[in-house]
Amino acid sequence: MKLTLTALALAAAAALPTLALADDMDPAKMTCAEFSAMDKDGMMKAIDAMHMAGPDASMKMDAAATEEAMKMTTEHCKDKPDMMAMDAMMQK
Repeated sequence: MKLTLTALALAAAAALPTLALADDMDPAKMTCAEFSAMDKDGMMKAIDAMHMAGPDASMKMDAAATEEAMKMTTEHCKDKPDMMAMDAMMQK
């Protein structure tokens, strides 16, 4: 039991940096693997960062558009871990 709790604590501690990855990462260099490893909040922040780094930066995305872009990026990233997440977001 103690070993199980220790393992869970270590796994949670290892996941924390992943959740904050969107704050520190250059959106143009983020891979689909890095994007997919984030929680929903991290993905939403990453989508906003990628949008602001892209050609449509002057147009602010609302929450619904950001969520839709997150879903589409996740779908385009599926089975393509080495693809750039920004490229996946820009696909139609």
